[in-house]
Amino acid sequence: MKTNHEHFINKHNRPAERGNALIYVLIAVALFAALSFTLGRQSDSDEAGSLDDSKAELYATQLISYAAQAQSSIDQMLITGSEIDDLDFILPTAAAFNTPPDIHKVYHPAGGGLSPGRLPVEVIAQNITDPVAGWYMGRFNNVEWSATAADDVILVAYQISQSVCAKINELVNGSSAIPTMTDSIRETMIDDTLYTGSNVDLTTDDPGDICPECDRVPSLCVQNQAGTAYGFYTILADQ
Repeated sequence: MKTNHEHFINKHNRPAERGNALIYVLIAVALFAALSFTLGRQSDSDEAGSLDDSKAELYATQLISYAAQAQSSIDQMLITGSEIDDLDFILPTAAAFNTPPDIHKVYHPAGGGLSPGRLPVEVIAQNITDPVAGWYMGRFNNVEWSATAADDVILVAYQISQSVCAKINELVNGSSAIPTMTDSIRETMIDDTLYTGSNVDLTTDDPGDICPECDRVPSLCVQNQAGTAYGFYTILADQ
């Protein structure tokens, strides 16, 4: 039990503690701004499409951070009553975005409140325009290691650079190795309403499957068989 003297000290130290915390936040913001400015200056003189290790790590961290934000939004929706099959991935640019009900809309302020992701120009390595590079999320496909054959919620940053892909894997899983899939990233990780083609379930359980290295790995960066496209996926909700 605290004495009156201890309560008095704690009570009167709190403003100072809050002041110190604010200083730390301001310093962190200033350092991040300086780092971003420096990297921006450096990118002007670099060869097109190339990223040094420090910049690759910065951009990899940004992509991982957005995936974490998406995970938090989905988790919060599921905790507050939405079911996985209720989730609506309609974008703010769609005509029906503000047509009620809104509670199950991932990008709506009344639902998940998530802002649609935008890939930094520097991380894009686009070789395919069907669909173009970008963030894609939806419930359209099954991941074999999930509990049932029902569709799971998949988020993917599609057509990012090899260096950023490798750095993501290093940060998330401890190895910069990039697994090669035997089928295309778009057909396993992007809703087929957004490109010409059709979805294929992501098989992972056995050697020779589309991505054995993806088995029970909820977040990973992979490449297509030709090594011409890289994608960072996160399984946000499985069923």
